[in-house]
Amino acid sequence: MEELISEILKRKPNRLLLQLPEGLKARAIEIIEKIEQKNIEVFLSADPCYGACDLRVHEAEMLGCDIIVHIGHNKFYKNIKSRIPVLYYPWKIDIGSFDFSAIKEKKIGLITTIQHLHEMKKIAEQMKKQGKEPVIGGQILGCWTDNAKKIEKKIDAFLFVGSGRFHSLALKEKPIYALDIEKNRIEKIDTALFEKKRFARIYKCREAKTFGILVSSKPGQMEIKKALAVKKSLERKDKKAFVLIMDEINDSKLFMFDAYVNTACPRLTDDSFSKPIINADDVNLL
Repeated sequence: MEELISEILKRKPNRLLLQLPEGLKARAIEIIEKIEQKNIEVFLSADPCYGACDLRVHEAEMLGCDIIVHIGHNKFYKNIKSRIPVLYYPWKIDIGSFDFSAIKEKKIGLITTIQHLHEMKKIAEQMKKQGKEPVIGGQILGCWTDNAKKIEKKIDAFLFVGSGRFHSLALKEKPIYALDIEKNRIEKIDTALFEKKRFARIYKCREAKTFGILVSSKPGQMEIKKALAVKKSLERKDKKAFVLIMDEINDSKLFMFDAYVNTACPRLTDDSFSKPIINADDVNLL
């Protein structure tokens, strides 16, 4: 907390917009009070914060903020234009000791999110003591896996250290294990099941006559050119296609068309939807 306050004070703001991931919103009061003690006005974004791609630039501009304080993530791998400076502050989370006997492979690629990146050497040492040969890849995102690709030829399997499956589902080439620090267990991810679901969605979309092309208004996810290219591609297949823009893409909004094409976060299609939805890269398989 003291380090965060120090970083904020270096920017000398009078008013700021605070973005917190869901896991840290329980500490929102504590964080806000600490900042306000420094005579800085604080506005808290109550919307979900899905990552560094999800900056609330428009709200910060309307509120007249000097800075956006974005906690829990580091700077996005793509440049996001913002007239208001952004302080990215990764919130480090320590992890304990684990038994890696559930992993049958020997050479293991370690990947994680920014919150646990500082613990990778510690995890690697634990694995070595248990007869494994760890290779540290580093941080990945649900839409960016370059650090995993750099090491995949050196390993037999990946171990994702974090919580949930959002990030690990972006990997396809090697067996994947997930070390869930919240449940304190290691489990193998069935990527084949998710691939089957993906092709089932593609098959359903082949029968659709009308398509909604989803564009996210989140600054790090907005892909207008891609959406327009998808529209032309669908029309060449004698489909009717319409471009939709929205901030929060959820099932309650997707009722107007037979099927949908997603140009936002590629992991979105792993959620449950009433209508078939595929990623833009799968349109060529229709």
